[in-house]
Amino acid sequence: MADTAHGQARHPVAEVYSKIPAYDEYGRDQISMFRAWNPDPIANHRANLKAIDPVLARIVVNAQAALPDLRFVIGSGWRDRAKQRQAVLWGWSLTRNTAHRSGRAVDLWPLDDRGHIVFDAALQNRIAAAMKTAASRAGVSISWGGHFRGYSRQDRSHFEINRLRRP
Repeated sequence: MADTAHGQARHPVAEVYSKIPAYDEYGRDQISMFRAWNPDPIANHRANLKAIDPVLARIVVNAQAALPDLRFVIGSGWRDRAKQRQAVLWGWSLTRNTAHRSGRAVDLWPLDDRGHIVFDAALQNRIAAAMKTAASRAGVSISWGGHFRGYSRQDRSHFEINRLRRP
């Protein structure tokens, strides 16, 4: 079966989070948290793509096309109220009022060559550059979590539409 993150063969779901450290900085079992958040990010990529703002979806698709050697998926896109509340409780978000609620934000997770999620700064920087280029070509201003200020850590996975430039 092919996934939707550049058409590569899918790997067993149990392995997708195997490169994530087992425990977060608070000693919590973050593998269980990731599995509860998105049980199969590769299989869920297409549905997540369809759920976000169509302009943002086009930017993601164009960024993926610009990086044929780097697979990545939407780990989180549109969120309902309960999902956002969970993100705040876990400390994954600082606010209940987020662009994720309107589908105007997305968290992109890089995959290694075996289909494992890897939060590697160099890979995330490449995704950010491709997203910025794709957004610029679409006439859209985006913010990248790698540049967030006032947050204890960067959120390199996060991208959100600032505003749409209308003719």
